[in-house]
Amino acid sequence: MGRASAVVRRVFSRQGRGRESASFGAAAVGVLLLAGAVLGNGISRTAVEVSDGLTWLGDDERGEVVQVNPASGRPETRLAVAGGDAVLDITQRDGRLVVLDRRSGQITTIDLATLLASGRRQAAPGATSKVLAAAGRLHVVDRDAGTVVNVDPVTLVDLGEPWRAGRPLADAVADDEGVVWAVDHGGVLRSVDWDEAGRRFAQRSDEPVEGAGETTVLVPHKRGVTLLGLAGGIVLQAGTGEDRRGSTTQQPGAVLAAQTSPAGLVPASVPDAGVVVLLSGGDVHRVDVRQRGCATPDRPAVLRDRVYVPCRGGSKVIILDASGGRGGDDLSTPGAPDPQLVLDDDKLIVNTPGAGKGIVIDPDGTTKPVVIRSPELPVKTPEKPPTPPTPPSPPPPDPDEPTRTRVNQPPPTTSGGGGSEETGPPGATDEETPPPTTPTSTQPPVARPPSAPAGITVTEDNNAGRTQVSLNVSWSAPADNGSPITGYRVAAVCASDEPVVKQVTTPTATLLLPCAAGARVTVQVTAANAAGTGATGSATITVVGRPPAPTQPPDTTTTTTPAPPPPPTTTSQPPPPPPTTTQDPPPPPPKPAAGARVITGGSAADFIATLTLSAPADWRTYGVSCAVVNLTYPTTGGPIPCTSTTGTVRVTNGDNTLVVRVAAADGSQVDSASHTIFFRPFIPPQPPDCGPYVVCQIPASVQTSPTERELPQTTMAAAGIGLLLTALVVRATGRPRPRPTGEDSDPDDAEGSP
Repeated sequence: MGRASAVVRRVFSRQGRGRESASFGAAAVGVLLLAGAVLGNGISRTAVEVSDGLTWLGDDERGEVVQVNPASGRPETRLAVAGGDAVLDITQRDGRLVVLDRRSGQITTIDLATLLASGRRQAAPGATSKVLAAAGRLHVVDRDAGTVVNVDPVTLVDLGEPWRAGRPLADAVADDEGVVWAVDHGGVLRSVDWDEAGRRFAQRSDEPVEGAGETTVLVPHKRGVTLLGLAGGIVLQAGTGEDRRGSTTQQPGAVLAAQTSPAGLVPASVPDAGVVVLLSGGDVHRVDVRQRGCATPDRPAVLRDRVYVPCRGGSKVIILDASGGRGGDDLSTPGAPDPQLVLDDDKLIVNTPGAGKGIVIDPDGTTKPVVIRSPELPVKTPEKPPTPPTPPSPPPPDPDEPTRTRVNQPPPTTSGGGGSEETGPPGATDEETPPPTTPTSTQPPVARPPSAPAGITVTEDNNAGRTQVSLNVSWSAPADNGSPITGYRVAAVCASDEPVVKQVTTPTATLLLPCAAGARVTVQVTAANAAGTGATGSATITVVGRPPAPTQPPDTTTTTTPAPPPPPTTTSQPPPPPPTTTQDPPPPPPKPAAGARVITGGSAADFIATLTLSAPADWRTYGVSCAVVNLTYPTTGGPIPCTSTTGTVRVTNGDNTLVVRVAAADGSQVDSASHTIFFRPFIPPQPPDCGPYVVCQIPASVQTSPTERELPQTTMAAAGIGLLLTALVVRATGRPRPRPTGEDSDPDDAEGSP
């Protein structure tokens, strides 16, 4: 009631017009408070949020996005936006759907009114790229390059100058007011805003934060952000209007923070430690969720005053209250070991990769199932078909032009000499003739760049060798959009190597790549015409490679024993056939067991992870080379013997999921158990006031009330009714008495009687 009371005091302290203004003001405030009680707490927001009630979820395995209706519990639309085995990040805001495929780096924006793609853009693959949407703007972040680009939300083309941090970024977010916040590897927190007139970003703040570094993450709010530098034990809120700073136990490792949250409740997970850190009001709580059976907590989300934490590999979601205690019963996700959380329209959707049904969580905590995958729902493509040119309209008829003309005809013959009865001159008759046509414009329709090639098929030729792969690529010719296609650009990249590019004029190509067995290859195809280069189509393939020949004894398949010389005879006879011995080749060795624990430890430095390996017996004796694969980046290390005790692979900022992969003789592949490792170049020194077993909290002296506290609905309703009654009473008592003679009087109060 703080703000409401302030409004009431202002209304009733006015002079001059007296009770008339007071009654009007009280009635207005009362109506607003009643509306807030009936319609919900959204009355206190500065912007109206319009929702369509539908939520988009990613289906990485199929490269699709699925629109589900939480109210009906059914899927509405399936769109194919990428190749299979994608890594999709989805942003839904301002009537547009933006999909980033981290596997290929392609960004696609889709108009939700037509479900057609309006723009595509190529970004860096892996974890370095990020899409920010707020206040009607769209920004593309490249964390490794340290840049933020403002792009057109429809076409994804650059608008104005990009902002450059001068060094790699640890994280970047945008609050609801459109301010972009970024923290770099040196721990400097900056805020920038887009200057429409200057068409560039204008810097608003610049603050070095001691203890922040490469693993620091940011959580955006309605205003401002929370910085979580858990490796240095630092927690900071900036731009919220109630900025605060505190410390906590240093917690090394990758940090997965909520994608957004209220400023008064900010959660983050540390998967390697099995810990969830909560900033609740002014306190920092460190919760060991392993005691709740959640060994590896994933990215959390906040719905009202509860924190929901998905458990990676645990097939469940646990619920915490604002202080870190149990906030409700666990939510089971059978068939989906790695559930994901999507917050949309004040509802929380539990996406369940690999399962057919998810869970809808309402603000009051109640749940209901929702179907996510429906095989009978047709898959659509967001490609926009070419628009045929519209023929020009015929000119309007000329009212002064006659529509009947006289043409010469032979005179009609008559019998009996009666002559002709025609009224015109002889030899002429009336005939309908079309009016002369006006020449139409010969200007050709405006051509556009071609559409994205579809139906991309990639096949492997295993005869290229053990360290190279030959790929045969084919695709369907896309729509030329008004101008003939002049050629195609085909690019293939193996892991983090340089791409191999080839220009062709037909929809087929063959490429030779330096790529070992088990590596993942991304192929991208673009078409060009006189109007320019079109959108990109992509596909991925995992290299099987040519395994080495199995070790076997010297060739004994056929043994020929020479026959003794024939005895002398008087009759010549052919010698008997030599005896032969045939031996079957040895069977191929059995495949090693998938999911075996091969990676036993490791560390990362300079973007390279060095792992300790200890393969079980069936892996060591298989006789085929192995490779360390980073499923997060994605990238693949060089081939190593399966008996090797060490292996290396490139890593990226944050959490990296690594496996050892072997290509089986039958063309399939086998992955070991996954191992998570983080990249952290340094750990700042621990504050002297925090021991290894002490949970540091923000001092109570700096604690303040949250900025986003809203009036309870019951209190708002009571206040509204009270103000309406007050307005009626003030109105009924009449106008104030006139002042005594000699005092200054208000012209508005001069009339009336006591």
